[in-house]
Amino acid sequence: MSDVDPKTDAGADRSSWGFPRFAKDFPHHAELDALVAAFARGDYARVREGAPRLVASTEDEDVKRAATMLRARIEPDPASRALFLFAAALLVFLSAWWVAHDGPEGHAPPPKVAPKVEHID
Repeated sequence: MSDVDPKTDAGADRSSWGFPRFAKDFPHHAELDALVAAFARGDYARVREGAPRLVASTEDEDVKRAATMLRARIEPDPASRALFLFAAALLVFLSAWWVAHDGPEGHAPPPKVAPKVEHID
């Protein structure tokens, strides 16, 4: 991936449809614009590394808030984490249930078969 020139490319990206809507009101700052352009391209590793660095290096509170918001946007939703843990626990429970009742070798009791009926005339 090539680096984006924040002065030319990020300014042009603000009016394009691929630019994140939540970032339209972000202040113009060279490093922040580069991070937003990386976010729009899907380069989340760059955002993950660059946003905390920008927060630590700048004095502008608006830029700090924008970089923090940008970093928060790449974190998974807490509800999705909870649902993932629930699904994993359910999988473990059902697997344990299957092993305890039928077992991997199929030691379940044989199914009941109806007895043969013989008619004698």
